[in-house]
Amino acid sequence: MPSYKLTYFNGKGRAEVSRLLLAAAGKAFEDVRVDFAQWGDLKKDMPQGTLPVLEVDGKMKISQSGSIARYLAREFDLYGKGNTDMTLVDQIMDTCIDLFSGVLKFAFLKDEAEKAQKREEYLAGDAKKYLGLLEKLVQEGGKSGFAVGSSLTVADLMLYAFIENSQIVELLKDYKLLDANRKKVEQLPKIKEYLAKRPVTEF
Repeated sequence: MPSYKLTYFNGKGRAEVSRLLLAAAGKAFEDVRVDFAQWGDLKKDMPQGTLPVLEVDGKMKISQSGSIARYLAREFDLYGKGNTDMTLVDQIMDTCIDLFSGVLKFAFLKDEAEKAQKREEYLAGDAKKYLGLLEKLVQEGGKSGFAVGSSLTVADLMLYAFIENSQIVELLKDYKLLDANRKKVEQLPKIKEYLAKRPVTEF
């Protein structure tokens, strides 16, 4: 059985999808959480000088959060059934990245007034735009509360993590399929167990 070591900062961020995948598959993994003071020394040992990094069996190291998530999804048969489903999964994953990209435009601003203004603009604009696109994708391909097909895929976990990362869960009241999907994912036994135990972090 492979061993997994996932290294990221002490937050949900870009690693949370992979943590959720490992939890959903019932796989034990070493959840290494790096603080920013440690990062300078560790950076040189990372394949691309970035995080997250997934290490498999102490040998293979994988960079890029999307590549890690797709690798795990393929390993655990959580990528959909056939090419059509997989293409829908990819569309949802890429649209989630677009959704979150808007947050990065203001998340690290120092001026709190400017940050608040930019966030309001995001909530009224890009957030609703991309949630609408995601709602349509789920309507097209989802069944029984899942985002694609009638069983769990990485698309469900991507939606869960990136909507949470974007801090827009409250907007889901206007997107009934996305709201139902989130509630479905939260109640899956292995996910529910993981969520109950994961560290509380700022981001």
